[in-house]
Amino acid sequence: MSYNLTGISNNTESVVDFVVNINNELMFGWMGVLLLIGITTVLFMAFMYSTNDVRKSLSASMFIAFGMSIFLGALGLIPPLALFVTLIGSALAIAFTWKSG
Repeated sequence: MSYNLTGISNNTESVVDFVVNINNELMFGWMGVLLLIGITTVLFMAFMYSTNDVRKSLSASMFIAFGMSIFLGALGLIPPLALFVTLIGSALAIAFTWKSG
């Protein structure tokens, strides 16, 4: 398998085009998904450190992940399925937190 690195850099007009080309050519469309999973994990750990409540930490990190997925989806870095999964995960986490009081 060989990568065409000159094609990635020569066919770009902006930074966004460069990042999208890296996502499509080098990472085969997984860069945005892995970035979203990494940010969500770091946020969950940070919220767990500060609140010590799993439900609140999960709902806060999933809500922020949903906002990030809207941004990454607008850039074309994640598929629509990832946006849908973060929407459902955010809604479920917030519903369980709301119900528990």
